[in-house]
Order: sequence, then C-alpha cells, then structure tokens
Amino acid sequence: MSLDLDRTIAAISSAPGIGGRSIIRLSGRDAVAIALSITTDDVAPHPTRSEVSQRSIALEGGRSLAADFWVWPTERSYTRQPQVEIHMPGSRPIANAIVTQLRTKGARLAQPGEFTMRAFLAGRLDLTQAEAVLGIIDATGEGRFQSALRQLAGGLSGPLQDARFQLVELLALLEAGLDFVEEDIEFISQEELTRRIDRIRTSLVDLRDQIKSRTYGQALPKVSLVGLPNAGKSTLFNALTRSDDAITSSQAGTTRDFISQKVTWQGVDLELIDTAGHETASHEDLLGNLMAEQTRFATEESDICVLCVDASAGISEAVSELKRLLPSERLLTVATKSDMATRPVETIGTLSTSGRTLQGLETLENAILQRIEDLQLSTTQMVPETAVRCLGAIEATVGALTTCEDGIAAGMSEELIASEIRFAISQLAEVVGAVYTDDLLDVIFSRFCIGK
Repeated sequence: MSLDLDRTIAAISSAPGIGGRSIIRLSGRDAVAIALSITTDDVAPHPTRSEVSQRSIALEGGRSLAADFWVWPTERSYTRQPQVEIHMPGSRPIANAIVTQLRTKGARLAQPGEFTMRAFLAGRLDLTQAEAVLGIIDATGEGRFQSALRQLAGGLSGPLQDARFQLVELLALLEAGLDFVEEDIEFISQEELTRRIDRIRTSLVDLRDQIKSRTYGQALPKVSLVGLPNAGKSTLFNALTRSDDAITSSQAGTTRDFISQKVTWQGVDLELIDTAGHETASHEDLLGNLMAEQTRFATEESDICVLCVDASAGISEAVSELKRLLPSERLLTVATKSDMATRPVETIGTLSTSGRTLQGLETLENAILQRIEDLQLSTTQMVPETAVRCLGAIEATVGALTTCEDGIAAGMSEELIASEIRFAISQLAEVVGAVYTDDLLDVIFSRFCIGK
C-alpha cells in the first residue's frame, strides 16, 4: 500500500445501495481547497476552524446540488490531517460523478482502509483499534459489534500497553543497574523483579487463555444438534433451516454422518449442524465408531450444543450420560416431538419444540441467539482477526517472561534477563503497532472497504 500521506485522497464513505444520504470523504494537505473548488459559491477565505456549512456543488449541464460540507481544516480530525466530508442526498451515480470531479481537481481515489491507516500512522488509533473499525463494519451480530466497540475504546490495547509500559520500566531499572554494576548499586531487588514479572506474565496468560477459549478462525458461530438416535434432530434441523437436507425416518440411526448449513436468524449468520445419534459402539463396529468420532468432532468445534430429548421418552439414563459429556456452559436442552408427548415436557427443560408442527421454533432460535451473544460478550473483548494476530505474540511474550523467572531463580545474569525482557517488549509492540512493517499494514488495511 502506498504511503503517500500528504496527497489528498477522496472516496465515497457511505454504504453502497439505496439510502437517504451519500457521504464523500477527503483527507490530505489540500482537502479543503479541493472540496471547495467544486462549489458554485463565491470565493471566500478557507475556514480556520471546524465548521458545517451548506454549499452548492456544480454539476454537468449547468445544474447544482445543495450539500452540507463538514470541514476540519486543522489536525483535529480523524486522520489528523485537513479533512472534509460532503453530505448530500443519497444517489450513487451523483456521488460517483462528484468523486470524478474531485479527482480532476487533484485528489486521488483512496485505497481500501487508507483513511483508517492514516489515522493509525498519525497516532490517532493503535493497530488493535484500527482492526476494531473493521470489526464494527463486518459485525454479524450484537455480540461481535459490542466486542469491536470495546476494542475501539481501548478495551484490548489498554492491558497490552500497560504490560508493555511495565516491562519498559523494568528494563530501565535493570539497565541502570548494569551501568552502575561496579559501584554495587541495586535499582531493583531480585525478589521485586520476580514479583513484577510474575504479575505481568499472569495477566498475559489470562488474556491468552481468553483468546484460546474460542475458535477465532471460524467465520460463523457453530450450533450442533446432538442427542440419542431417533430424538428428532434431523426433523428439527430441517425445520430450523427451512429445508429437507437431512433425511428423516422413524427408524433410529438414519443419520450416519453430520451435515451442516448456514442460516440467518434476525440478521445473525451461523452454521447449524445435524449430528448422528449418540450411542455406544463396540470395538468391532467400525462404522459406529466413525459416527461417534464425527459427532464428537462436530460437538467440540461448536459454540452451542443443543441437546435434543424425545419428549415422549423423557430423560433416560443414556440422555443423562450424554448430558454429562457436554460442556454445561455451551449446552441448551430442548424437548423435541412435543406434539407427541405423553408426559409434561417441563420435566425435560424450558424449551419445547416440534419439527413437524413448527411449535416453539422461534423461541428456540431466540434462545440460541441469546446464548451466542452471551458467550461472545463474556469470552472476548476483541474482534476475531485481532485475536488471531495477537495470540502468537502474547504466547512469545509469556514464554520470554517464564524464561526470565526461571533464569532469576537459577542465577542467570542480568544481561540475559534484560535481553528476554527486551524481546517481550518487542512482541507487545508489534501487537499494538508501536513497531510495524509495510507488509503487516497491507495485510490488515487491505481488508477494509474503500472510504474507511
């Protein structure tokens, strides 16, 4: 990505499609002059402070268009450059024509993510906050949206920056002691050094475990339907996916493998999985063991496990055993075939459904969505892309600090301890963007859309 930071860039920043308003954004040294050059207004002194004013834009054929000009003429803007936003009635063709005019006046079309990259390079955002901007844009549900907002507000960079600053302070104390080693002056004791390193390492271990607690690489939350054979999983799967992809039959064991399908409920995308019925297989039953292994894999990879219990059979010993095998924090128990129940379904759980009559489907969908949102809000304060990028650096930092603690206990020289702390600082610096490479910026900001 080009780092020509002075030249003015322009792009449509409003979402594509039909809308009540289109927004064009400019940023750069000549942003104000270029924006005002396409208006029909009399030449006036450029604003010296932030303002909003209505101006007329000259269009082809002698026409004009009234628009609001939001002007930041100084460094008090998102990018810390002169910046202008032109707000006009929603029309993509007109917005495209105005961007073309701006380009003829000297602006160039912004590259994907270039506005946010300029904000990062100017120190307005750190790298985790820049990724949070993308997380907000790409959020597929309230949970991910709130996580991205917290990250943008410094919910992740705060702890990482704090750990880095503490390590910098420890390194300064160690190096000061090395400078005065002949005078036998101690700036920090071995006990205090160990205590502070352990405190930093513990906080980073907690953050690392938080990241590992979820499969951040997956694009969609996964929800698995599990249960005994003939528990009504496949019928419920077809009802929830509005399809007939799963084969259904009154004969137990019809589903021999798991199938999955993407669904969208209330604007939230997720992957729904129908698994084979859980049953104990003998060592000689190769197919049965393969089914069990496939079901186990699908279950372990899922965010939510929906335990389907036949309402007419109730909670049997086999159901209780299966329930014990599933993680309670990811478990939802639902009574299936409620239209055929011969006993109160309340003994099974609060959720009651029928894949045949569609009874209780909306309630189940809402319960699944709420559980996914609760898990996202409680297990992470970062967008998935940041988590993946951070994990390696945090693990390397934890490893270096563990080496420091072991080295102090073994009498390692302070020069080597300082070297490990210096390495830990460099790893955290890469996470927040205190040091970076052009390749890293390309990977991150190329995923943005133009105008952001």
